[in-house]
Amino acid sequence: MFLDMNGETLERLHAVIRAHPQWQWETDRNWRFTKVAEPLLQLLGRERESVLGQPVYAFMQAAEAVRAARFLHARPGAPFACVISRHVHADGSTLALESDAVPLRDEAGHWQGYRGISQGVVDVDLAQSESVFRMLAVYDNAPSALSLIGRDGRYLTANAAYASLYGVSPEDLVGRKVDAFMHGAGERLRRNFKQLDAGEQVPAREIALGDKFYQVLANPVHNLMGQVVAITTALMDITDRKQAEQKLEEANRKLQHYAKNDHLTGLPNRREVDEVLAAEVHRAMRADHPLSVLMIDVDVFKKYNDSYGHLRGDECVRAVAAELKKTVHRHDDLVGRYGGDEFVAILPGTDAIGALKVAGAIVHAIRALNIPHAQSQYGKVTLSIGAATLACVPYAQDVQEQCDALLQTADRALYAAKLSGRNAAHGMSAAVPRRDLVS
Repeated sequence: MFLDMNGETLERLHAVIRAHPQWQWETDRNWRFTKVAEPLLQLLGRERESVLGQPVYAFMQAAEAVRAARFLHARPGAPFACVISRHVHADGSTLALESDAVPLRDEAGHWQGYRGISQGVVDVDLAQSESVFRMLAVYDNAPSALSLIGRDGRYLTANAAYASLYGVSPEDLVGRKVDAFMHGAGERLRRNFKQLDAGEQVPAREIALGDKFYQVLANPVHNLMGQVVAITTALMDITDRKQAEQKLEEANRKLQHYAKNDHLTGLPNRREVDEVLAAEVHRAMRADHPLSVLMIDVDVFKKYNDSYGHLRGDECVRAVAAELKKTVHRHDDLVGRYGGDEFVAILPGTDAIGALKVAGAIVHAIRALNIPHAQSQYGKVTLSIGAATLACVPYAQDVQEQCDALLQTADRALYAAKLSGRNAAHGMSAAVPRRDLVS
């Protein structure tokens, strides 16, 4: 993993490399060997002449060589530590080496190559080597998406499950910035490293990739000096759980909706109308603003149901509700289904004259729908509306009493509209002690 180090920390890495001359090697700027210690040559089973001048990835299988080359060229001149790579022995067997390196610079400070050490991860006997590579095979073929990310925000390795999330091969990820595949990941990684450096844990988080959901688990990788040099990530597929949660949330939203809204029309139901009316009465009393209520009823609706059937009756109620919603359209206005073929509209800030204008517009709009009604004297579906207005009420008055007075007055006005021949709007005043109700 590439390290961002300086001062005492970098000097400690230099000291570790100087302390093991038997495993030392040096390269030029093109990663070609210029010096290799004899014990390291013996570990590789190679002659010095066959190694010097060759790039460090010359003795790897093709896929591993591509991965190593991408890693090495990601940040030329930066120190690295605990890098594990797989090499091909002269006899064809495979061995794993762990490498640490520091940059070589000339007197002017220009980067000239690397000095490092490489040691076998395990003894090179067949049984242990097979054990190591069985473990690597498990990693490569694990169903969970796994990756290793260096402090510079570049992939050090990834298994097939992880690479498949982005439609690439594991080799294509190595050396590339995580930001190239996940927007904003670079800044998040910097925060994560800061947390891990402080000894804190990185909280699990959830992400969406395509139509899948994953829980991301991040854990630190330390070098022998105890420094956090990389983050290993595991992406756990939680799509089934998230879909179940979404279905539950949707069910809860529907329950909340139906607790406040009428299932047939989608308008607020009686309970919601009563709650909103109480809130608006309290607001009108406190602000000394007028408040009007319309009681709306479909004329001779029982005869409509008897003639056309309840299914057509439901369609009629839905059509009336939709038109009411269009006509009563101010932001603070509310129209709801109060029961059966009866509706209530609440008009904050509307005086008696304004209420009758709105009522008249509603009567005209429903008549213009031209819904046939053979049992009506008008030959079509019509409405009757009663209007009542609350004005100049002392703040000390009881809210519920005011609500009841408004609804009762609107109901009497509705009855008067029906007596006048239906298909009309009517307003009435009511003598309520310590209240002003005007039509």
